Amino acid sequence: MAEAITKRDYKEWEAFCEKVQNSNAVKFNEGKKDQDKRIKRCLKSYNDFVKEYFKQYADHDCADFHIRAANAILKDKDILAVLEWAREHAKSVHACIIIPMWLIAHGELTGMILMGKNNDDARNLLSDIQAQLQFNELFAHDFGKQYNFGSWEDGDFTTVDGIRFLAVGRNQSPRGARKGEKRPNYAVIDDIDDDEIIYNPKRVDKVIRNIMGALYFALSIKGARMVVAGNRIHHNSILANMVGDTKKGGKKREGIYHSKVCALKQKTIVRNTDGQIIGGTPSWSRYTLKQILEKMKKAGHVLAMQEFFHQTEVEGKIFKNAYFRWARMPRLQKMNVIVGYFDPSFVNSATSDYKAVRLWGIYNNKKWCIKSFVRRCELEEAFRWMIQVEKNLPNNVAVIWYIEKQFINKTIKRSQRIVERELKYKLNIQTDHRIKPNKYTRMVRMEPDYSNGGVYYNADEKDDPDMIDGNDQLKQIEPGYNTPDDSPDADEGAWYYLDFHYDEESFDPVIGEREIDEDRRY
Repeated sequence: MAEAITKRDYKEWEAFCEKVQNSNAVKFNEGKKDQDKRIKRCLKSYNDFVKEYFKQYADHDCADFHIRAANAILKDKDILAVLEWAREHAKSVHACIIIPMWLIAHGELTGMILMGKNNDDARNLLSDIQAQLQFNELFAHDFGKQYNFGSWEDGDFTTVDGIRFLAVGRNQSPRGARKGEKRPNYAVIDDIDDDEIIYNPKRVDKVIRNIMGALYFALSIKGARMVVAGNRIHHNSILANMVGDTKKGGKKREGIYHSKVCALKQKTIVRNTDGQIIGGTPSWSRYTLKQILEKMKKAGHVLAMQEFFHQTEVEGKIFKNAYFRWARMPRLQKMNVIVGYFDPSFVNSATSDYKAVRLWGIYNNKKWCIKSFVRRCELEEAFRWMIQVEKNLPNNVAVIWYIEKQFINKTIKRSQRIVERELKYKLNIQTDHRIKPNKYTRMVRMEPDYSNGGVYYNADEKDDPDMIDGNDQLKQIEPGYNTPDDSPDADEGAWYYLDFHYDEESFDPVIGEREIDEDRRY
């Protein structure tokens, strides 16, 4: 379960405000000429702006990607920007504090809505910018007094010029955010993902609708900037959906400004023979290579790649990454049998959202996952995929399709007939009549085949989105799981019928991997 977010302690905020005030004092004997010179320089240079007015944050120069993003957001009044930056690369500081202050300095902000995971998270984030507006004496000296009334504790405050700042949680509606004639023209969605919501596609979709619906349309139609800041912790995260490329090779949302930054510059990364990162150039010179590699080592490979490089590989507790062996597949003609199992998943729950079809074969007493269909879609799409698989098979190869008996109903039959008429092709599907034991037990029983080296995956399908989604579902199976399980349920169904086709005479009960004849391909 994700760690609960609590409201910021007021005394802690007061201490922060004192720090802001002390670090941004006005020089007693400064003349108007020097002040004007500083203002002109800082309005032109974002790096100078940060170093001059935000000394408590600016222990190092801004990185190039900070400067490019700030200038792009200032330049485009209608920008939709996604700042997909590595952990500890100042996403929140820039998106929630410095960039809106940059817009105020340029006379470009009429109101701001800040969205967090929940209301307390959003208010905590809002407290930092209120501290700057209320106690940053140098900023007030150069650009005028800002804070007027209201409080971050209520998630709502206003400046002297009538600029309203409003905090909302990801499930709250920001409608009615206008202050007088001023409608907000800047929204920031900060670190909105967590380890629970990413595994619930329906909740993710609901938040996306809230962002692109209630939040986006609460902003000024005359020009509004929206910024999403975070790192990609899952391929179906809210941030990934805002970018659009939730599938490998998928298209990004049209017209967005997407700044994707890893802890090390991609073109400089050096790996050892095991594929582990051992060198490269930091994307932000605030950190040394040694510091980054040391943090990666302590966090472990999976979390380091997620937090620093936006690679969302799932590590299972029962079905571990090491169990998924990818190899060049033998020819389909050499398979003892090929079984496809369809799990239509009619149940409307968090764990049953997908239509899953998994295609498995037996060769040399090893199970091979040949192809995968794992999608949130209509029934007809799954049947089209199954027919296309059959049409692409060699003439002397066939698939035995199965579906669970409880799913054989009018809806299934009608959808199958529609597609068969559409494609002029008859699809024969067998019925799985088993009275099945507990689903979790059935799926966990597959683990020994994996850990003993008895399972292989078609290397040609390694980057296929349906294969990735299906395998991720399997990796997430653990006691008390509440993630989708349609694909591993289909795997178990296919395996049940595969097990009738082992070649007992040639069975070699050796634990571990066996060499695959790479010339035996389909």
